[in-house]
Amino acid sequence: MKMPYFNNNQVKIHYEIEGKGPDLIMIHGFAANINVNWRLTNWISALKDDNRLILVDCRGHGKSDKPYDSKQYGAFMRDDIIKLMDHLSISKANLFGYSMGGSITLSILLSEPERVKSAIIGGYAPMNFKSELIKLFFEPVITGLKTENKKDIKNPAALSLRNLAESGGEDLKALIAVMEGNSSNRDQNLLFDSLDSLKSTFKKVKIPVLSVIGSDDVLISNKAIFAETMPGACHFQIQGRNHLTVVPDERFHIIVKAFLNYINKK
Repeated sequence: MKMPYFNNNQVKIHYEIEGKGPDLIMIHGFAANINVNWRLTNWISALKDDNRLILVDCRGHGKSDKPYDSKQYGAFMRDDIIKLMDHLSISKANLFGYSMGGSITLSILLSEPERVKSAIIGGYAPMNFKSELIKLFFEPVITGLKTENKKDIKNPAALSLRNLAESGGEDLKALIAVMEGNSSNRDQNLLFDSLDSLKSTFKKVKIPVLSVIGSDDVLISNKAIFAETMPGACHFQIQGRNHLTVVPDERFHIIVKAFLNYINKK
């Protein structure tokens, strides 16, 4: 069977389409891919009866091209989603992103809101300052990906993502480039000069937003930031789940299905 791809400035992006109904673009997390993030966790089977799922392997992941140049990432990852929508003649869609996919979803929501019907953001909330983001996340993850012996990785989040990458057959060198490219791109990181500037920006968002995070997700400092600042946002926490274990949780499925049913009936 021929794999569906489209080309964005010489980088091939792989995507899949499943189901029928309103368009839902699904963007996976870092070190994952369509299969790991959405198929093995039963998301596709949970949503495909009521939605046309547009599943994308982000550049550097899955069956998409994996440039080793960090300059090929950052805002290009958001641009890939917009170009995919154009490729499929989709003017407006529901977006569902998890973790890194959540940051891409938010970036599209803020930069091109006319393309977004609703946004589901899982396992992600922005940090205010670049130094905080780099110190707490990017640096330990990059170190973990570069470490030859996994037993030497001390940071739990870095070890979890290294294990996730290896379980899905991901290219560690490409993932390092993803991390380095995203950490140096202010636009993709959605960095704000202050909490007040973040709140001022989020206050203008009128599009319906659903935020879902595991209660034990240590990567997220302010889990309810979207619901606290966006007029059209709501927030749920899945008790007893962390950044990885929340993804396959059936409670997460139920919340998203209910949200989409509400949005698509409007």
